[in-house]
Amino acid sequence: MMKTTLLLLLLLVCSSSVSSSDSSPISDAVCGIFTFGDSIFDAGNNHFNKNCTVQADFPPYGSSFFHYPTGRFTNGRTVADFISQFIGIPLQKPYYEGVTSLQEQLQQFQTLVDQNHIDKTLVQKSFVFFESGSNDIFNYFLPFAPPTLDPDAYVQAMLTQVTKFIDQIYMLGARRIALFSLGPVGCVPARALLPGAPINRCFGKMNLMVKKYNKGLECLVNDMPIKYPGVVGVYGETYDIVQRFRAIPTRYHFSDVSSACCGGGTLGGMLQCGKEGYKTCANPNEFLFWDYFHPSEHAYRLISKALWGGKKYRIRPLNLKALANITLTRV
Repeated sequence: MMKTTLLLLLLLVCSSSVSSSDSSPISDAVCGIFTFGDSIFDAGNNHFNKNCTVQADFPPYGSSFFHYPTGRFTNGRTVADFISQFIGIPLQKPYYEGVTSLQEQLQQFQTLVDQNHIDKTLVQKSFVFFESGSNDIFNYFLPFAPPTLDPDAYVQAMLTQVTKFIDQIYMLGARRIALFSLGPVGCVPARALLPGAPINRCFGKMNLMVKKYNKGLECLVNDMPIKYPGVVGVYGETYDIVQRFRAIPTRYHFSDVSSACCGGGTLGGMLQCGKEGYKTCANPNEFLFWDYFHPSEHAYRLISKALWGGKKYRIRPLNLKALANITLTRV
């Protein structure tokens, strides 16, 4: 459970010095982003992780913006990259340890804080982003190893891991925490690999699990003010944002919201982009999906704008722009 996550670190550009007074306000200048997530957020950790079975460090990944593969599972920038640009800090870089489990990430992160490689006050002045679980839910439907838990119990086990994550990251100084919902995983082109999954529509059973998990994430955010004094948490409604793209694609300049731009086979979802026999579409940013599992840079740009400046039906109770500028009181 939660074993397909990667840690991306250190988008830091400002001083970490703040007053040590217990009642002093924390500066409203956001210095960086600490991102805990899966391949949706990966900036290249897969290249350094020798145990990673799926990588994106080869062409044509990165072709639309960087013009070379960076390890990002898309044709350009991710959400964390766009939010970094909105804040005015450098694009994300990979954390080279290549850890995979969430607990290992937190242990290494705690070591960096304990050894003063990362100032705890710097953590307080940064965003902490969390997006994870897509692979866990997709893997639940793989035919190779039947799950031992029913769907509800499986989702609850995932949420228990997220709760432990929030507990630990709070103790390490996190005060601006954003939990992003999963997108409609049952709509990814890779569903073509699953026996019995529909091709002409999304996989309803999978999306039902996603929605239950997302509901749990929002409940965790709603509990933050009471459970974690001094924290401002936000919940990003990525699922509904993406479903809106699918419902009215032309409004968002998509010509295809079902198939992968880069891949092969049914829906372009039966072969990873860049592998022998793959094909690439002529206009990647007219596609919702870049490869069999991940959005295009255009989709990420739209998602990022909604999270940065969107109203409460996109991100709540605050958008990321407001969260970046809020003055927090240390407790």
